Amino acid sequence: MNEVRTKPPLGRIEVSNFSLSYESIDGAVQAVTDTRIHVDPGEFVSIVGPSGCGKSTLLNAVAGFLKPTTGVVTVDGEPVNGPSAERGMVFQQYSLFPWKTVRENVEFGLKMRGMPRSQRERAARTLLGLAGLEAFEKHYPERLSGGMKQRVGIVRALATGPKVLLLDEPFGALDAQTRVIMQQILTNMWQRLKISVLFVTHDIDEAIFLSDRVYCMTARPGSIKAEIPIPLDARGSSR
Repeated sequence: MNEVRTKPPLGRIEVSNFSLSYESIDGAVQAVTDTRIHVDPGEFVSIVGPSGCGKSTLLNAVAGFLKPTTGVVTVDGEPVNGPSAERGMVFQQYSLFPWKTVRENVEFGLKMRGMPRSQRERAARTLLGLAGLEAFEKHYPERLSGGMKQRVGIVRALATGPKVLLLDEPFGALDAQTRVIMQQILTNMWQRLKISVLFVTHDIDEAIFLSDRVYCMTARPGSIKAEIPIPLDARGSSR
């Protein structure tokens, strides 16, 4: 009798014994020390902590932009040795190409990977539809609001089909009402795509609303002070 084998779910992040230091004009700075976190496949995990505690440093190491001084970062058991399309990244600053339309911005990564035009247009339109941006695909970024620009950034990060999505305070520059709308849109997209998410924020309420678990970091040198599971009834009612 043949066994039916299924592929294990993808998108597990593991950070083990992580420390990172760097040189400044005032000497050596220990940014993060002896940190351990994990994100299970399909899980939404947030990192909170005071300004300068190393939240973004840790996220940039998972993205592959920074190398740990000690320790290891892996995704699905493979060491992170640099940036990869398997790890989509969204920053607080709007990082769109101003000379490209919304759809062209979303298609950019797919074009670089050699996907035929018809396929990448179809993929871009599908994701833009999930983000409520299908009517704006021919607009240039200068015609978009801040929230819409950030939606395009999230869609562009998702277009290449990454295993994990990394977000560095993506809603920090938005007004309160737009921020709530963006939280709901992100939640809906995460539920539809079932992707692993690691989200950095200084807003505790935001972390509780969005997350399955929250890691709390200490002041510099940053380390994990607590790991807090978020019960379902503590999140938004739509979850």
